[in-house]
Amino acid sequence: MRRLALALLLVPVLSLAGCPEQRPAPAPRRPPQGTLAAGAGALPDALTVRRPEGPEWFGLYLVGKKAGWTRTETRRELRDGRDLVVGRTETVIRATVGGRDVERRQEEERVWEARAGGRLLSFKAVWAGDGGDRTVTGTCDRTVCRSVQVAGSSREERTIEGVRETVELADAARLAAARRGAIVGTQLDLEKLRPREVRDQFVKRDVIAGAGVSEEVSVVTESEPGDRLAAEYRVADDGRILEIRLGDAVVARPEPEESAKRLDKVDLFALARVALPKPLPRDVPRTIAYRLSGLPPAFQKGDARQRFEKAAPGSAVLVVTARRPAAADPARDTPLARAGAGASPEDLAATPQVNFDAPGIKELARQIAGSSKGTYEAAKKLSADVYDRLEKVYGASHDRASDVLTAGQGDCTEHTVLLVAFARALGIPARPVHGLVYARYADGQDALYWHAWVEIRSAGEWIPLDPTFGQAVADATHLALGSGTQVDTVGLLGTLKVDGVEVRDSK
Repeated sequence: MRRLALALLLVPVLSLAGCPEQRPAPAPRRPPQGTLAAGAGALPDALTVRRPEGPEWFGLYLVGKKAGWTRTETRRELRDGRDLVVGRTETVIRATVGGRDVERRQEEERVWEARAGGRLLSFKAVWAGDGGDRTVTGTCDRTVCRSVQVAGSSREERTIEGVRETVELADAARLAAARRGAIVGTQLDLEKLRPREVRDQFVKRDVIAGAGVSEEVSVVTESEPGDRLAAEYRVADDGRILEIRLGDAVVARPEPEESAKRLDKVDLFALARVALPKPLPRDVPRTIAYRLSGLPPAFQKGDARQRFEKAAPGSAVLVVTARRPAAADPARDTPLARAGAGASPEDLAATPQVNFDAPGIKELARQIAGSSKGTYEAAKKLSADVYDRLEKVYGASHDRASDVLTAGQGDCTEHTVLLVAFARALGIPARPVHGLVYARYADGQDALYWHAWVEIRSAGEWIPLDPTFGQAVADATHLALGSGTQVDTVGLLGTLKVDGVEVRDSK
């Protein structure tokens, strides 16, 4: 089982590995303990760690409302005479977004060698429902994996290097709990087809209580570099996972199958919004100071656009300044021909979502940019085109830029992925940003809502553009909470509050 992550509006719980149940194979005879522990003596390993027999069912709760369920199982099997460990999970998320019912289902399977340090051999992931239907399959040889992604009539092949995933990650939280230590390794992220470093760390012993019964558990945190909020597992001594938590917002609890599948009616807009005491201006330039509570210190890191002022304990003052970027001066705008010089490869790369290497995207981006000489000049044209091109439809989700282009509609996530794809197609460093933005809907409530937009780099700075709102500079009602591949922001849902707002003149 992997850590929980929920992206903007409605994204599945990610990386809880698994696929549909298959007929059980005969359990192979276990090799001697000494050959399994890889020098760990009598410590449990990935094959001997205690875990429940059969599948485990969990209800998935978002801010106290059951929005989904997951079924997960790790078992040992014989296939064609080979001794293997197989991990499977099926996950369903269901909610209402903008009055539209949406559902996403994910199934996943990973297969490892059944030995200490056994490497990842193959994988399969299937996504269905909201976000589009697609399948990823692949095989691995040493540190290189080769994948095939199929979505509709399209077929994409990718090679992923640097994958060193071993069987220890099949049940890393349980193994860390049993060893009272850390399990560290490189895992293949099947959503983004990239290797990522994962650390499961035993933290302490604790007591968990429920239905008048208390039980001692081991607390294990799971995170990857850059995470500001780790997932937290509570593991019983017999291997049962009694709770998984990402902040106070996302919680998984073990339940019988029938109970796990009974879901609440979850309105993500109402559940996730952060109330404001008054309306906010959208003009640029403008500075707005927000007095916040519920924002952990790890999230309180400023940049050129956002800074934190000294505040009382338990609160934070975030000052957001929207201004004309240096690149608005053509003389300072980085020449488009040199846009990617010195940029991080991550901000230029094609990914399963930002698939600008799909037919037609790169050529269309060139047509839109036209005779642009500067990076920001071109990015503004791309953003304006996305704003005009896509019909604004909430909940009509598509994960891949190529699918967004075909569908011609979507909400902020679709506008964002298409603009990032257009920009990277021209060699412009671009990254998605997620956070909060001011809006007022039919109920008349002034509030901040979860939102996504884009940053591109020119003249030595990251410039925010909002293709959903048609803004060449995102206004000061945009509060950035994460960028790129960060997904820990979802842990703030339901806990972040705005206690006061001050509109200031920009300096």
